Amino acid sequence: SLMFMKKIGDLTSEKSDIKSLNEEPWGDEFAFPENLKEEVFIKHIHGPLFFGTTSDFVALSNQLPDTAQAIIIRMDKTSYIDQSGLYALEDVIVPLMNQGKKILLVGLQKQPKYMMERVNMIPTLLPKDCLFNNIDECLAYIKENVEDIYSES
Repeated sequence: SLMFMKKIGDLTSEKSDIKSLNEEPWGDEFAFPENLKEEVFIKHIHGPLFFGTTSDFVALSNQLPDTAQAIIIRMDKTSYIDQSGLYALEDVIVPLMNQGKKILLVGLQKQPKYMMERVNMIPTLLPKDCLFNNIDECLAYIKENVEDIYSES
């Protein structure tokens, strides 16, 4: 069973990566404001976040450019998170917040939300106004709350 977990972890981490909005947006991200593409970055998590996938997730957070003011973590395709996944999220989120970056979660499913609430990650670390049901709600928030600093005028 350890080999199975390792294989699943490898498969999940291959699909989990940080991309700027200039690269491979999900279908519902095409309406993103061009002028904020340097300030806002999206992290897509494909599949569960659990033992075996967490170290790659944490390492990926180090790839964020300095221009990012807000990081959207898309969890639409993450139906399961375990304790190590919670620790990994915290290990990524806390340093980014300490740098003044805004963390926004989109599409948080029932089980991961329950786990985050159980350990008080929500609302202590991530207040409810940082949680969005879909990308459109998040984009409306972004347009109102993220300043365009780096666009070429």
